[in-house]
Amino acid sequence: MMMSEKKIVSVDFAQEDSYSEILPRSPHISSYHQKWEGLRFDVHQQPGHETPEHLLQQHAITISLEPIINKAERVFDGNLQSENIANGDVAIIPAHINHISRWQSPAEFIVIGIEPAFLKRVAIETGDWQEYDIKPRFAAPDPLIHHIGLALKSELEFHDQSSRIYIESLTNTLCVHILKHYCVASANNLYYAKDKGLSSWKLKQAIAYINDNLEQDLALAEIAAIVDMSMYHFSRLFKQSTGLAPHQYVMNCRIERAKKLLIQTNQPIEKICEQIGFQSQSHFTNVFRKLTGITPRAYREQTKI
Repeated sequence: MMMSEKKIVSVDFAQEDSYSEILPRSPHISSYHQKWEGLRFDVHQQPGHETPEHLLQQHAITISLEPIINKAERVFDGNLQSENIANGDVAIIPAHINHISRWQSPAEFIVIGIEPAFLKRVAIETGDWQEYDIKPRFAAPDPLIHHIGLALKSELEFHDQSSRIYIESLTNTLCVHILKHYCVASANNLYYAKDKGLSSWKLKQAIAYINDNLEQDLALAEIAAIVDMSMYHFSRLFKQSTGLAPHQYVMNCRIERAKKLLIQTNQPIEKICEQIGFQSQSHFTNVFRKLTGITPRAYREQTKI
């Protein structure tokens, strides 16, 4: 009798229960219902486990949140390697590659799924990359991806205070980093730059749009579209022009607007918070204190003495 061929499980992060066939527990934190563009972000707490052989429909990045995981192994297309995984270590699992992971002790980790079409779009915007392949990567340190993962985790945990433009900036930075450091690519007409920033009229357009829409949950793509640029090039040139990333500039504008309202009106702080685009008063207070050194209430009292 012929033995049946072993089934390779297909995993699609576009499905809410995508992990059910390869992991014993669902993620305890997930961006699935937040609908972040091009990206799904999950935090797992799993017991020791061995996944069945599977392939992903999306590119995946895993980030360990454990001090150390001994006696772990990973298999890429039949290539087995032992791993001693430390806190912050990053593995990269490209889409459509056969993969198995096993570990003996309980583990907490992040999984970031990136849609191939979204990464392709960033690749084209970044420098007209015609073809590229993401290289599989066994667990090893990558401080930037670790930092981005923790920042996204923080935004997800406090989603009522999260900033759309900040999440988009982090996603964009992550994709560009993956393309630059973990891809074998054929790139033509790359133009990374001897630019000196945005032209004066494009900078004025962008700043005017930001100031006219501070009460909105501003999106990086919206601001870039105003000056007819990709998110990547707009972000890079905007920072060259102003010294600040777009999300930092937006926060500074909101706090400057708040200062004027605190001095010139008697509106409640909660009302001012709504007018400048903060989702909660606590988030507004935290950002105000970070940028000015005091709370909004203290600032108002101090300026009226």
